[in-house]
Amino acid sequence: MKDVKLNHALELYFDETAEKQSREYFEAEKYLKMRIRPAMEMLIQLEDTEKMEVLENNGWFGEKELESFIKTAQEKDKPRSLIWLLHLKNRKYGYRDKDFTL
Repeated sequence: MKDVKLNHALELYFDETAEKQSREYFEAEKYLKMRIRPAMEMLIQLEDTEKMEVLENNGWFGEKELESFIKTAQEKDKPRSLIWLLHLKNRKYGYRDKDFTL
């Protein structure tokens, strides 16, 4: 049931003909913001990087969630999503060198 509601919220949010000031649109946006992890996981599965970028531009997740999304894309063998997420990580946070000094 949650997947149905999540799918509906994603469809409404990304519907270019939807009235952006409507209560239904506002509710979809609010729902997606609260359920950003499953929303991004669904988009990773679909390899819909354009929609992933829209959600990222909203500022709804940070570095910790991004690391989780990268792991999800790796585990689900979604190369397009993985590459997009890795580029995002590089652009926003960079990669830290590990210190192996003794």
